[in-house]
Amino acid sequence: MNIFKIILCVLAIPLLFFFNSCSNNSNSEDNVKKIIISSDVAAGLVNGEGGGPSDTDDSYAIELMTTYVDAEVLAVVSVKGNNMGAATFFAAQETFVVTPGHWNGPVFEGALFPLSVPEDVIWTGNIGGDESLPQLCINEGVKEIASILENSEELITILALGPLTDIACIVLNFPEVLDKIEEIVFLGGRAPNQVLAYDFAPDVIFTDFNISQDLRATQVVLEQSTIPFTFINFSISSSTLYTDDQIDSLGDADCSTRSQLLSRASQDRLSELAELLGINVMDTFDANAAYYVAKPEMFICEDAGFDFVDCAIGTPGVYNGPDNPCAGHGPDQESGLNNESEQLWVDPSYLGMTRTVNSCISYINETELERFETGTIPVYCDGDVWSDLP
Repeated sequence: MNIFKIILCVLAIPLLFFFNSCSNNSNSEDNVKKIIISSDVAAGLVNGEGGGPSDTDDSYAIELMTTYVDAEVLAVVSVKGNNMGAATFFAAQETFVVTPGHWNGPVFEGALFPLSVPEDVIWTGNIGGDESLPQLCINEGVKEIASILENSEELITILALGPLTDIACIVLNFPEVLDKIEEIVFLGGRAPNQVLAYDFAPDVIFTDFNISQDLRATQVVLEQSTIPFTFINFSISSSTLYTDDQIDSLGDADCSTRSQLLSRASQDRLSELAELLGINVMDTFDANAAYYVAKPEMFICEDAGFDFVDCAIGTPGVYNGPDNPCAGHGPDQESGLNNESEQLWVDPSYLGMTRTVNSCISYINETELERFETGTIPVYCDGDVWSDLP
């Protein structure tokens, strides 16, 4: 809030007491959605566990969410995913605490490694018998999420842009706060037998990354809780792209300081994707999930169930073979991407077999899809609150 806005607020308090309150948002508090973001922020990180430039879409998603006029982001919690946990926390702090912007924290360090499988971690020293240790996952970020939920008088949306490690830890250890979660919006999910590839680069196959990075966490959240759950699946997250020219434009001197940082931090990723995909674009995966939280009416979603499908081992040591039931695994796929022992399929055909989830499958039309691709760029550049895309 700048000084001019503060002065206006002070002068207007007597007049507006019964009508509105002074805040960074132009709308009343009644319309503001409370949000906690769990994210594997990694823009600008090169090498480390990623083995090259890390994904940048998480940072764009957070910037989009924190500048939306009817959203109040209460905290960002980093989670291991795109790179090492400590590096992810560093990137989140540098981007959203150190670098000036409309939203500057708080950011907390979450999971540094995937959720421990309780059956694998046992304490045998108890007089009464063995004890599994799900509480090993508790960290600063998990404790902060639990505290915010416990003390909130309003329901809170969890925007999960990375593996569900910390959210699963909440389910296992803090069941008393789960009814404070309005919804989990998760970037992940695929249709049965859906190969995760762009139409223009069918030979480059992706994994369902946030799920494969912590399969156990996904199972815990879906199977051991009833928290309303929305998938922003691959058919949406891969349907939009930013061009290299758009990302370069965010580095202009008249754009915000954070916009310029995002542009610089994206250059190595742009180069990598140009070589990999043969086209000068940047993936937008997580930004679509943030846009859904702001504008769910822009998406086509449906009730669905889900199934965890076992992947059979084909060629020794990798999961590629003609009899493998997992989509995307085949003789021509590089073994480096063949790291899924199970895949999660989401589809209406599974209704009645599992609890019902919300599966978002596309934008409402091509016009709105293109509006996202072009309209979010000035949002990043301006770095100020927005209500509707240009």
